[in-house]
Amino acid sequence: MTTENQDTPQTGLRSVHAGLNYRTSADNFERTIAELPEDQQETLRWWYFHGKENNLSLAKLAGLAGISSSTFSLIFAGKYNAGLDKMCDSLAKARMTLSERVENPDFIMTALAKRMFAVFDRARALQTVSILWGVMGVGKTVVAKEYRRRNNHGRTIYIRCGAGMAFGQFVNHLAKAMGVTSKNRGQHEIRDKIISLLRAGQRLLIVDELHQIFLTTRTDTAVKIAEFLRECHDESDCGLVLIGTEVVKRELFTGAHKEALEQLVDRGTLQIPLPPKPTKQDIRAFFSHFNLQEPGENHADARRIVSDILTTSGLRKLTLHLKDGKAAATKAGETYHWGHFVQAFEDLQSLSK
Repeated sequence: MTTENQDTPQTGLRSVHAGLNYRTSADNFERTIAELPEDQQETLRWWYFHGKENNLSLAKLAGLAGISSSTFSLIFAGKYNAGLDKMCDSLAKARMTLSERVENPDFIMTALAKRMFAVFDRARALQTVSILWGVMGVGKTVVAKEYRRRNNHGRTIYIRCGAGMAFGQFVNHLAKAMGVTSKNRGQHEIRDKIISLLRAGQRLLIVDELHQIFLTTRTDTAVKIAEFLRECHDESDCGLVLIGTEVVKRELFTGAHKEALEQLVDRGTLQIPLPPKPTKQDIRAFFSHFNLQEPGENHADARRIVSDILTTSGLRKLTLHLKDGKAAATKAGETYHWGHFVQAFEDLQSLSK
């Protein structure tokens, strides 16, 4: 159990119960650092959520930072009094070093990714609402998750709407993603905690698969979720980006309940249809990622298969087949070439016959 935080003048932090450490809930942690300078808040927030989101033990987190686990425990509990300014400077440098080392080798920066990253950055910086929609398979979710990975640690909250979610389930789902403890708390208290956390640290909330609330829930549930998201933005001034298929566009702008949703739409300062097909430059970037050149005249089968996949499914499906070909080449101990891609594709096709 936690106790109410009391001011601790010696450190400028707020103290919490002596038994609390790295397991402190996110809302309690935010209260702990609330009186610190913004740069120190940002540094400590990054380390706290880096450990939380990657399920790291306090010892493992401390090892990455180059300090002792007991020091981190004192910092997170608001009880460190051995020179917090100097410690935060050291943690900021360690954060930069760690961030430079952590890359996602599977992510490819496409024109779509650059465009979505710009939308996310703008929504966070200006605390606005953006609504994005596009066909399935173009890479919306992959891009959103990568942005979260690069700009996370308490600053970016990413959630996906699940099929058939009731309103209470959605609220609890968001609370869990934000590190808000929902046990023994009523729905109104959980909502207050969510909004309070979104208000701290210039946060961005990304809600993916928004079309699910319109396709798989009751109409009144979809409207309640949409209105709750509007309230989150209005009361916290967080950035908010909503992502889905063209169902989102239809329901928000021309659907039967557009009047009930118009307040959310009105706050969407950016309403962007995403391109249904990747650019040629993006396609070449995917080929290059697998050390392949664009298939030429001597790879007619590969060109046909690639064209069919992009026409019917998109980059997501193409990536899976490129990985299948890569696996076949690796198994054979050979350098990956288009012959592996074609053979792996044909092997899969034969299984469906």
